[in-house]
Amino acid sequence: MRAMFFGRRTRFLLPTFLCLLLVAGSQLSPPAHSQANKPTLISEETSTRAIAVDSVTQTHEPFSPNSTVSWGADNRTRIMIFAMGLNLQPGETATAVTADAEDGAHHVYQLEVEYVGPVPEQTWITSIILRLNDQMSDPGDVLVGITWHGMQSNRVRIGIGHVGDGLPDDVGAVPTPGTTAPPPHPAGTAGTLSTSEVQTIIAQAVSAAAQLNHPVTVAVTDREGNVLGVFKMTGAPANTQFRGGGPGPSQIPSPLTGFVSVGLDGTVAPATLAAISKAGTAALFSTRGNAFSTRTAGFIIQEHFPPGVDFRSGGPLYGVQFSSLPCSDIKIPGLPLGLSGDPGSVPIYKNGEAVGGVGIEGDGVYTVDRDPSDFDQPFEEVIAVAAGRGFEAPSLVRGDNILVDGIRLTYLNVTNAPNPATIAFGSLPGAIDPLFPIRGAQPSQFTAALVGGIAGEVDTRFFPFLGSPTVTANSLTVADVSTIVAHAAQQANITRAAIRQPLGSNARVTIAVVDANGVVLGVFRQTDAPVFGFDVSVQKARTAAFFSRPNAGALLSGAGFGAYVTRAATDGVELNGAIALSDRAIGFLHRPFFPDGINNTAPGPFSPPINQWSVFNVGLQLDLIKTNLQAVLGGASLPCTSLPNLPNGSQIFAGSIPLYKNGELVGAIGISGDGIDQDDLIAAAGGAGYTPPVNIRADQFFVRSVRLPFVKFPRSPNL
Repeated sequence: MRAMFFGRRTRFLLPTFLCLLLVAGSQLSPPAHSQANKPTLISEETSTRAIAVDSVTQTHEPFSPNSTVSWGADNRTRIMIFAMGLNLQPGETATAVTADAEDGAHHVYQLEVEYVGPVPEQTWITSIILRLNDQMSDPGDVLVGITWHGMQSNRVRIGIGHVGDGLPDDVGAVPTPGTTAPPPHPAGTAGTLSTSEVQTIIAQAVSAAAQLNHPVTVAVTDREGNVLGVFKMTGAPANTQFRGGGPGPSQIPSPLTGFVSVGLDGTVAPATLAAISKAGTAALFSTRGNAFSTRTAGFIIQEHFPPGVDFRSGGPLYGVQFSSLPCSDIKIPGLPLGLSGDPGSVPIYKNGEAVGGVGIEGDGVYTVDRDPSDFDQPFEEVIAVAAGRGFEAPSLVRGDNILVDGIRLTYLNVTNAPNPATIAFGSLPGAIDPLFPIRGAQPSQFTAALVGGIAGEVDTRFFPFLGSPTVTANSLTVADVSTIVAHAAQQANITRAAIRQPLGSNARVTIAVVDANGVVLGVFRQTDAPVFGFDVSVQKARTAAFFSRPNAGALLSGAGFGAYVTRAATDGVELNGAIALSDRAIGFLHRPFFPDGINNTAPGPFSPPINQWSVFNVGLQLDLIKTNLQAVLGGASLPCTSLPNLPNGSQIFAGSIPLYKNGELVGAIGISGDGIDQDDLIAAAGGAGYTPPVNIRADQFFVRSVRLPFVKFPRSPNL
């Protein structure tokens, strides 16, 4: 019964007891391989005192011999301790482990072992529940050890009745703290797609396309956007043109694209790049709790949500299409055209796990669905569904089973794709793109880690955490960054997700902290957080830090964007540090209607008017990256913008706040994951103690008689 209790409550207990394992990653080495030779009980960092809690009440030592809560046949206290190097063999039960405790009078008490099992999602840690011996009353400190397969562990100190009066530590005993990372292990892969499975997906796509007489380009990626293969059918269009719902290109020749475009509308790109971005988008957006396609993405990035419905705010992920770009210094590899909203992709699943995506390009137009109500079924989407046969997402987590503000998201308009006999891979009409040969899932960018007691993953470029390299009296330190990230992770672990099934699941997000110059000090991604948030969280943090700088306006003007600075100043937003701007506030100023969603109003100061607007022409966000992005697509190696503070571009939907110490801007926190109001809440929790002075928060200022927002929290957010 106690084992069942532990299984149900683990995700809530983790912040309580695993946070005690945390120390600065730079000060510890991972557990050595030798620890696998015998079980090692985990103690505090600076002593041999056990990390232990009452398994029912979650209280810490000293432990009363009898629990105040009766959970089983008796009310004797049960204590939960933790070990490394202990993994029960198949068929073994808790009886394979024995435990005892010795008090200061050298009395030895046998302790019944009631449960032994891995901590969920952190299987390198094993939890052990011990029942206190009936003869123990108030011995004070006892030394507790376990034995497994004849191997004795170290002994750790636990206070029973009171703390103190026990034996001295065993000779040679040292602290055995848990670390922020599991033991070294072979690098994981980004999903589990094999070479033969990639071939099957491509063959199914090409076979359907051949039956429909629509030659296409097919791309498959793993769950992190690594390209696993591209196949170009004979006769497939070589290029595609950006058409995002705006006025389109003028007919003036341009050496790069053939036209002078409005934003990116009219830009011509290879069809291969479009197929890859479609496949990668489905992969990066999908998790074991939500499956999204490019149709889903297009539904949540337009000027109204849902698209086509007047007097509705912009899409919740307005602007996300300009993330995970090929010029990013964060998401490597990025997607060649960024995230895509063009229908014609599906995520790839195996046994309920998101493992990749497949994208189809063949109609010569790279776009979004501007009228979701017509339920069109483009042949690219038909072929994508056929490609994913046998690798479908579980029905519960499909995008069309997820509601945002009572609005059901889109997923696929195709319900019955053709199912022709699959042509043998070697006989498919066309050829593998030599730049993207067929291969299996690639090594993951991430390794497992614990932060704030929460299971997740890190990129070793941004972990262990750093302090700001620009040292002032108020600079963010390693301790500051660790505290900010841990508090955000702990809040996420109890925050109800907005876009995750089953209902009631906690949010899974990526947390990023940057300094005032946009230097990344730490990034942490919770287990199963959508991969797209890895790049977006840093964009959000950098955007809040940049626009809150005292010289933001001067930097923008110097980079050629002075017209936007002038428009903002006309509206009373000087970009001189007088206003602490969150991403929610910056995005509000970036909408083609001001206030957001109210038709027949002038645009915000960072947006073009609605008659020039498209998803590829959103204003300042796009203009910051346009020149460099087009150069990168032409083969150059450049950051996304000419501003060193924004090397992976900016972001304009909610989920960040600037950070201050003693009234001085010192950085920002950005969150991206399972809902933008949740992102705001988690950012605020992480930034507690580092918030801007109230009088300079964006919500203390009005633009055109409209109060700017700063953060917005969901109702009853916690589980």
